Amino acid sequence: MCKFVSPSSAMHPRNQLRRGRVAAGAIVLLGIVLGAAFTGADTGTFIYAGCSPSKYQPGTPYEGNLKSLLASITSAAPNAAYSSFANGTGDGAAAYGLYQCRGDLGNAECAACVRDALAQLNQVCPGAYAASLQLEGCYVRYDGANFVGRPDTAMVYRKCSASTSADAGFLRDRDAVLGALQAAPDGYRVGSSGSVQGVSQCLGDLAAADCTACLAQAVGQLTGACGTALAADVHLAQCYVRYWASGYYFRPSQDYSEDDVGRTLAIIIGILAGLALIVVFISFLKKSC
Repeated sequence: MCKFVSPSSAMHPRNQLRRGRVAAGAIVLLGIVLGAAFTGADTGTFIYAGCSPSKYQPGTPYEGNLKSLLASITSAAPNAAYSSFANGTGDGAAAYGLYQCRGDLGNAECAACVRDALAQLNQVCPGAYAASLQLEGCYVRYDGANFVGRPDTAMVYRKCSASTSADAGFLRDRDAVLGALQAAPDGYRVGSSGSVQGVSQCLGDLAAADCTACLAQAVGQLTGACGTALAADVHLAQCYVRYWASGYYFRPSQDYSEDDVGRTLAIIIGILAGLALIVVFISFLKKSC
């Protein structure tokens, strides 16, 4: 049922204020949509996992030591971005492990990510003698052999976008970013140049020289395998390097065969069109009443 208003109240300052609030609300909504559309993957986004084919036997000393080690990881994550552990002694009984969070995460985010990673690891690699799992925001690994602090540049994951660009400006910016990412004095670095952004990180147990060497090898594999891809991600056992062109917000668990920018703009245009129809409909109702 329509509410009748007098001509004087139709132009009342209070109504103008309400219109202003509606317009402001629409602007805020658009800002939220744009922000959500161009935000990267959530910290819990799955990237990869590796499970040993061998399984440990229930009730063995190794199982007990491993459970204790994983509990230690959970307890330490709220207080530090990286920690490594060793639990037990003797061949076949000792368990070694570590976790690391992305360098920009706070303690609470780190702890939540590590809990998520351990839960997923238990589902993906149940009973595995050795396993590792990488989420967008953190990494966990355990093994019956001591791997902590020992250089390892084996490639464990690589992803290249299907979309490419031979534009000289893009390639110049990409190379500048990759060059900067190889210098990560604290093990974590973000960088940008023109239209390209990137991030790199080494495990916390790597010495500075080993970190630099690992990142250099990762960059070499990334450019060699991915060529002129608009986005690429390479993880070695102890470091990773990632870059992406502006607009290709990075979602490691998905392919890049579709143009994310175009799809995002289509969504935004659809939302704006819907808002416009609502405004027209409300105006029509006011005139009818």
